[in-house]
Amino acid sequence: MFWQPGVFSLIRNLSETVVLPVAGIVLTFLATYELINLIIDKNNLNEVDTWIFFKWIFKTFIAVMILANTFDIVMAVFDVSQNVINNAGGLIAGSAEVTVDMMAEFEAELWEMGAGSLLGLWFQTLFVGITMHALNIVIFIIVYGRMIEIFLMTSLAPIPLATLSNRERLVCKGAQTTVPQLLTANGSFATV
Repeated sequence: MFWQPGVFSLIRNLSETVVLPVAGIVLTFLATYELINLIIDKNNLNEVDTWIFFKWIFKTFIAVMILANTFDIVMAVFDVSQNVINNAGGLIAGSAEVTVDMMAEFEAELWEMGAGSLLGLWFQTLFVGITMHALNIVIFIIVYGRMIEIFLMTSLAPIPLATLSNRERLVCKGAQTTVPQLLTANGSFATV
């Protein structure tokens, strides 16, 4: 169900037709709130400089451009991570191939074993088989859960990106910070 090509277009349409307008409304409220605060902060309109309007227009323009291209930005992040994973897959070297000679040796060893040893081997094989079926179910649930998580993150990405340009969001522990510092604080994602 999740790997059909129609799901991708469904997620993109959902993001662009439902979530993006909501994110636009959030961005509008935040930009208006910030403009009002910029004007009021300067001594109740007595010391208003024109540069604050240009700064606000530029900041709002950048925010709108980021918001309009959110889906492409998120897909670029997923493409980079997929490329890293594909390149890391080539690092694993080794072979688990079972040859005919190995099977012949294994069969000869089984013929030499007694009934008690064979019964113990049968219980071990039964336990490993049941464990593999349980792991199959767990892996299946995890993969489907991750796919749902990726689809949700992709479709809902415009809402957090709409708040990215907000002045209060970029305040971390009382000091102004930049977006790279916010995202990579000590090598991990930081939440404000």
